Amino acid sequence: MANQTLSVAQKKLSGTFRKDRHAKQEKTENEISKTCFSPETQLSPPPEITDQFVKDYYSFHTNQLIQLKILSPSDIPEINLLYYTLQQLRQVQKELSESDLKNDLDRYEKLTKLSIKLGNRFSELAKRYYISPTARTRIQLDNLELEQKQAENKSVISRLINRGN
Repeated sequence: MANQTLSVAQKKLSGTFRKDRHAKQEKTENEISKTCFSPETQLSPPPEITDQFVKDYYSFHTNQLIQLKILSPSDIPEINLLYYTLQQLRQVQKELSESDLKNDLDRYEKLTKLSIKLGNRFSELAKRYYISPTARTRIQLDNLELEQKQAENKSVISRLINRGN
């Protein structure tokens, strides 16, 4: 990973942070983090989301994004749309599974098209909020890299302390 794409925290952990070169990036990241929810924040799904599975997933997912410090109040309308779309998709899929292909081909065809449309809309929104497998892998790799750098720094510090004794 190029040094320019690393966050300030990653640069500090790897020992490549320089105040003279990265002060602007640090200021920007600090300002952005101020707009995020605090880790104690618990969001409730909007009232129009009634499906219990969708409600539970909404709570789990928003809490996860808050803990990662990547969800801000400005994201709420779009994340609500994401979960409303999921609820609609689940409703259409339920109706689709209950419809009779032989007796009502027209209804089956309309429901299938609607399911595809909603599925595509959901997938597009989901990519932005780390629901897709690729996005989850990317964020997991970033977290692993941070943990590894923290462990390396701790071992270097402990070696220096032990050397001093």
